[in-house]
Amino acid sequence: MLRAVLVLLPLVLLGAPPALAADYCASVNSKKGWQSLNLPNGKIRKVAYSGSWTVINGLYKPVGPRGYSGKDAAALGPLYGYKFDQSYAFGEMLVRDQAGRIVPFAEFAALALNTRDPAGTYAFRINDKDVALWDNKGIIKVCVSMR
Repeated sequence: MLRAVLVLLPLVLLGAPPALAADYCASVNSKKGWQSLNLPNGKIRKVAYSGSWTVINGLYKPVGPRGYSGKDAAALGPLYGYKFDQSYAFGEMLVRDQAGRIVPFAEFAALALNTRDPAGTYAFRINDKDVALWDNKGIIKVCVSMR
């Protein structure tokens, strides 16, 4: 009995251990349309990504979630009809929230840190219409760290 008290006493004095962080990740394939990621209740600590993709494999260098800019964006200009959303760059990662709003990944990442209740299903895709996904290549892994 004394041994149990001595083991439990430090836990009582120090309080409960802090909640551990968990990562929720999705590997977003450039050859597929919307791909889901479910987030639980909690506080988002960080949004990160790794990897790259291209909208036309072999012709354009792989890019991250901000998509194409500069000379490559200008060269892709005449193909604008193949963008999923004309408001954003070719190759940009798009994020759709529970309400159906679509924003670029950079905006999602910035806003997520201040979201009071992030629980729900989010969907991610490359900014390229479904009919044009066949010549894409690459995967961008998105991870949301929560506590």
